[in-house]
Amino acid sequence: MTDNPLAAALESVRSQLIPLTDALIAQLEAEADPQSAEWFVHVRYNLERAQSEEDLIMIFIEQLGPTAPLANLAGFTPIARLRLDQLLAKAQEVAFAFSADGDAH
Repeated sequence: MTDNPLAAALESVRSQLIPLTDALIAQLEAEADPQSAEWFVHVRYNLERAQSEEDLIMIFIEQLGPTAPLANLAGFTPIARLRLDQLLAKAQEVAFAFSADGDAH
């Protein structure tokens, strides 16, 4: 842990979202959906490199926000959809925590 509250908050977000993102990527790769998997590899990359609350909000709004309707269009399997729903639910929880008190806990 660090004495920097922002760094600690970002690390907390990463520790919650990256495993869910990895599970979704693995599922999409197993289902031979490389285009969708690549999208979430990009999301993961941005999560790893986020330096501020604003970076996270942009990931949530621009990258994760539109994925649920797109998953329907892409024909995600029920398992891939479940993994996406888990990721989106956790991202929403984190976003609410940030908006409530400025902390990712």
